Amino acid sequence: MPGVDVEIRRVDVEHSGDAQWRRLQTAVPALRESSAPRFDPEPGDPFWNAVIDLAGVDDPNAWRACSMRGVWQPLDAQGTHLAAAYPCLASITSGTGGELLLVRNGDTIIDSVRFYADPRYPNSLENLYKQIVPLLSNSVRDMAYADRDEPASVFSRQPRPTRLRRAVHEIRGRALAWRRRLQAQWLSESWMIGVIDAPIQHMIDQPVEDRVRWLGPRESVFYRADPFGVPGDDRRVYCEVYDYRDGFGRIEAVELGDGQSIVDAAPAQLKLPGHTSYPYLFEHEGRVYAVPETAAREKCELYEIDETGQWRFVTVLLDGVAAADASLFLWNGLFWLAYSDLALGPFDNLCLSYSRELHGPWKPHLRNPVKVDHRSSRPAGTPFVHEGVLYRPAQDCGSGYGQAVVINRVLLCTPQRYREEAVRHCRPDPGGRNPHGLHTVSAWGERTLIDGKRYVFNLHELSRKLRHRREDSRRAVRE
Repeated sequence: MPGVDVEIRRVDVEHSGDAQWRRLQTAVPALRESSAPRFDPEPGDPFWNAVIDLAGVDDPNAWRACSMRGVWQPLDAQGTHLAAAYPCLASITSGTGGELLLVRNGDTIIDSVRFYADPRYPNSLENLYKQIVPLLSNSVRDMAYADRDEPASVFSRQPRPTRLRRAVHEIRGRALAWRRRLQAQWLSESWMIGVIDAPIQHMIDQPVEDRVRWLGPRESVFYRADPFGVPGDDRRVYCEVYDYRDGFGRIEAVELGDGQSIVDAAPAQLKLPGHTSYPYLFEHEGRVYAVPETAAREKCELYEIDETGQWRFVTVLLDGVAAADASLFLWNGLFWLAYSDLALGPFDNLCLSYSRELHGPWKPHLRNPVKVDHRSSRPAGTPFVHEGVLYRPAQDCGSGYGQAVVINRVLLCTPQRYREEAVRHCRPDPGGRNPHGLHTVSAWGERTLIDGKRYVFNLHELSRKLRHRREDSRRAVRE
């Protein structure tokens, strides 16, 4: 930031004598020692704005006396510092992801990140330390641009695990990771699209599980997901159709009949290479536009759809960005594009870009990623305004992809700052046709479109997976 000088001082910390932890440290590139110079830990300038402690100072009181904003430390829920042994062990091995907190003066939580993690602890250490970057940079930016301090919550340490409890955590993490691998190897996701006969704002305070009319039978060769209805048309829907045999998704145009029937389905008039999904639709100035997901090409493009169903390329919104589930909306006089950047992670980040005009130029948000939380970050459909308040649907990927939909209330959305809070969890009906997940809800006039997931055994996809494993094995032998 202009006019801000950063001074980095290195202090010695007491490392754990645990032999297993020392072995883990050597395998994590983020923990390799740098050649940074060493300084006397006593700060010389008595008017520092903040002290950010990545190493664990022996006496934080001396630093706190010189800081206007206190001493900031990244800690886990047990108060374990990142320089200590086994940080975030309990949360990572629980199978619900890792949690890292930024704590001021040991008693106040400034911010937090919750990231998707492999339950097997050694596999997630590198990802754990990468989370320091958004946690610290975004908190410093908030300090610079906020008119006043944000309300903070009290940090209450949870009990630290004993050596025996730590061993139990590690065993549990390995077991959960093993189960996830088996599920990924032998089972397939089977999604279906459905209709709720109520506008999308009803999802804020009304259950959705038992109100979905699922459309059509479950297919063995493909599934449909990511439904978006054409504005002003109560029959036409665009969705992703995923083919188990080749592993690619494509955009399909679906015509609905009365009740729970699909009377016609055909490929959309859009010819793009590679995987295509999430055909986000919206209306602007009487025209229908679409932003399909083309993250594999690292492009996010805008199309116009005419009355005959022809897709006409308009412009590139983002180039060089693997934007997943990009959702475009208008708020406070600006166009906003919400997406997850797959370069930062598949499930746990929310990024924003904004523009004064639909055609651009588009600028990235100063705080990107504006949110890191795999329980409520990745977009899941149409943002909407209800009673003057902006709401944003997001995916809950707590222990896996597309488990549920979360409705977030947006508290602050400017080019410099962003805040939201979860107000509603929409979970699948455990006794229904699709008990294992929801991940897209979209506004369609007085109705809402939704999709749901069931894990199935599918021979078509299993054959493709086995074929790819054989090819990978042969390639490894040749190399």
